[in-house]
Amino acid sequence: MKLLLILVLIFLNYSCSKDFSKDRIQISREISTAKVEGRHNVFISNENFELKKQILSEDCESWAVKLDFDQPLKNSVRNLLDNMLENYSISEKKLNANQIEANNFVTQISFENFSGISNFKTERNTGIYEISLRVKVKVENSSKNIVNEISSNMNWEKNIFFNCDLHEGAVSSGQKALDNLIKKIYESTYESIFQITK
Repeated sequence: MKLLLILVLIFLNYSCSKDFSKDRIQISREISTAKVEGRHNVFISNENFELKKQILSEDCESWAVKLDFDQPLKNSVRNLLDNMLENYSISEKKLNANQIEANNFVTQISFENFSGISNFKTERNTGIYEISLRVKVKVENSSKNIVNEISSNMNWEKNIFFNCDLHEGAVSSGQKALDNLIKKIYESTYESIFQITK
């Protein structure tokens, strides 16, 4: 009988403790892209991605939510550039118009102002999580420039009484927001390069 009690206690301990470190934001899945010719200079800001959180409810184990977008986002951008640009180099700083022209770059593409906002609240019996990711992309040459403020928004809802795990929901919606952001970055950057170089 004691052995059965010990086994039940061990089982309850393992079933109640969750490992919240397993679910993380991953590099965005690859999207199909058209190749862009010419030499391009790329600047990716080394500022850390800042996710501002506003948690208004303790339901759904909201205390456990911790999302890291910094490296997944920047590595997703690098993967996108590998697939999109035939010839590019990443520089430590932005070049001015004269430097862009002197180095025979078709464009300079800058990625800056990485940020995000996430909110969680409960309304009646429903937990509502919203996330928004943002980045500024500037495409320029020696005489023209186009600035795109790009954002991606996703949300997640769950009844707080039925297996409501906010960390799992936040990772799922956060990953979708990142995938959508990279797709929007590609579309706007491709269009901006076309407009700058035509």
